[in-house]
Amino acid sequence: MRIKSWQPWLFWFLGASFFFFEYFARVDPSGMLAQLQHYFNLDNKGLGILSAYFYIPYVLMQIPVGLLVDRHGPRRWLAVAALVSAVGAIVFSFSVYLWQAKFGRMLIGLGASFAFVGTLRLATLWFDRSRLGFFAGMTQGVGMLGAAAGVGVMPVLIESWGWQKIMLSVGVLLAIFALMILIFVRDKNPDK
Repeated sequence: MRIKSWQPWLFWFLGASFFFFEYFARVDPSGMLAQLQHYFNLDNKGLGILSAYFYIPYVLMQIPVGLLVDRHGPRRWLAVAALVSAVGAIVFSFSVYLWQAKFGRMLIGLGASFAFVGTLRLATLWFDRSRLGFFAGMTQGVGMLGAAAGVGVMPVLIESWGWQKIMLSVGVLLAIFALMILIFVRDKNPDK
């Protein structure tokens, strides 16, 4: 199958979009502090611990993620990771008990650990390696936009929707991106 000139940009865009929504989900608790404290009856320490559950799998997976993506390609791993993050966001949105919210945050972190590395791997597969710095900067910029949206827009969304519906929506969007990555992204560049 011949790849059209615009398709590598689509591949990168889908990976970067996953990174955007992953960052949005990563910073969500900072935009819903009062709601989470009230709902789970948390003090500041408890809220910090809940937020930190994202980073446990995220940090532990960084080296394995690089090895897995290099060995098997980014397409499947990005799709599975986006789906894992989606499940985590949905679990978090339906949490009744604190342990469920912590588990949801861990799943979001586990899936998110693939977003940046997988997107950079797509860039190295489909674009000239001399442009890696450009794509690293663009990808990181997209992620920071997700963080800014998560912190900046969150208070407005919480007023109208509530934190559970927001997290459920994030989960649904991540699941859609998982499906789009699986359908559209390609691992093998026939020109390389």
